[in-house]
Amino acid sequence: MTVSLGLVGFALDSAFKRSSEAGLRARMESLVYLVLAATEVSDDGALVVDDDLGDPRLGQPGSGIYAILRGARTQWSSPSTLGVKLPQTAQIRPGESDFKTSIPEYGFYAFRYGVSWKLTGDRMLPVTVTVLVDPLEIQQELKAFRTGLWRNLGVTGFIMVLAQMVLLTFGLKPLRNITRDISGIESGKLERLEDSYPKELEPLKRNLNHLLDTEKANQTRYRHALDSLAHSLKTPLSVIRSSLYSDSSSKVEVMENAVIDMQHLITTRLQRAAVSTRRSIAPAVDVKTQVDRLIQSLMRVHSQKLINPDVRIEQGLAFYGEQRDLLELTGNLLDNACKYGHGKLRFSAHSIDAEKPRVGIHVQVEDNGPGISEHEQEQLLQRGVRGDERVEGHGLGLAIVLEIVNAYNGEITIKKSDLGGACIGVSLVTV
Repeated sequence: MTVSLGLVGFALDSAFKRSSEAGLRARMESLVYLVLAATEVSDDGALVVDDDLGDPRLGQPGSGIYAILRGARTQWSSPSTLGVKLPQTAQIRPGESDFKTSIPEYGFYAFRYGVSWKLTGDRMLPVTVTVLVDPLEIQQELKAFRTGLWRNLGVTGFIMVLAQMVLLTFGLKPLRNITRDISGIESGKLERLEDSYPKELEPLKRNLNHLLDTEKANQTRYRHALDSLAHSLKTPLSVIRSSLYSDSSSKVEVMENAVIDMQHLITTRLQRAAVSTRRSIAPAVDVKTQVDRLIQSLMRVHSQKLINPDVRIEQGLAFYGEQRDLLELTGNLLDNACKYGHGKLRFSAHSIDAEKPRVGIHVQVEDNGPGISEHEQEQLLQRGVRGDERVEGHGLGLAIVLEIVNAYNGEITIKKSDLGGACIGVSLVTV
């Protein structure tokens, strides 16, 4: 808009300047005729000009309008030229005229007109009438015009900007509303787009709601299928175990252990498979509520160790993922800290990528146990490997944690804690 109005302004300024110069030329040409009307030429070629020139400014010294007649031998200047230094003007041929605009080396607007004066004996006397005008006259007109022009264009531009702001404010309001509602879905405050939008946005609303409903339905069906599978496998495994008790063979114990491992493996794998079907836009889960519940349960389970937890959770921290994933991840980390620590436990959690609508979280669990050496770190992340064979467990805790971390495109770090034991940090990234 600035460029457009600027171009319009320069175009109007240029047109006005040309128009002013054209009007000045017409006025200067009329002055030439007034001077010629008041001029007489004697037989010897002398120029005689009447005092009444028809324009009082030609008789006023320094008025800004000056007239000069140049003949073959004589020259006449109007009284207005008194005390004014004027440029030298050359003669032109009779019948010709020219107009020169104000230029630095010339200093005046100049109009020249060539005539031929008939003397006795058919003699012809060439005479050039020159009218000079101070450029200040045009400059004052241009200044007044430009002041009004740019003021009006400025007001016009302001009104147009204001009109556009009003138009965009009301015209884009539906887009801002749908953006707000989508942010509400991302933050877990809404599950669908329920507001009414213009007809141009209704297809977007309809398709997005369909996508959300489909994702939720698919996840529900998948979970039901997993639950059905787990339930269906319980019966044949129970039959196998009951059959083993009736067999006195020495291989019974080996087979029974294999069945127990199968049950545990099936349960674990079914739980982990659910992670791959997590909703991309899941509701927010309050971290503090879930962690407090876990710690209370673990303190009852490990009551013999007199667990002293130090919990530091960012105010209002939310996890945008599946609640079961958060419980399983933090539960395994806290359970390991209780098992391998000597009573002291520190849990901290804070947000990452705070500028995003759905922030990620960083969880860190520390204990005062024996710690984890560097060569043990990679081994402990493998399934079935335990840090201490004397501690009850299956060696699946950190492996499950790693699977959850990978499912959320996160990372896990293991280092030494200032409590003396292990410090395990987990970062989970949401989309």
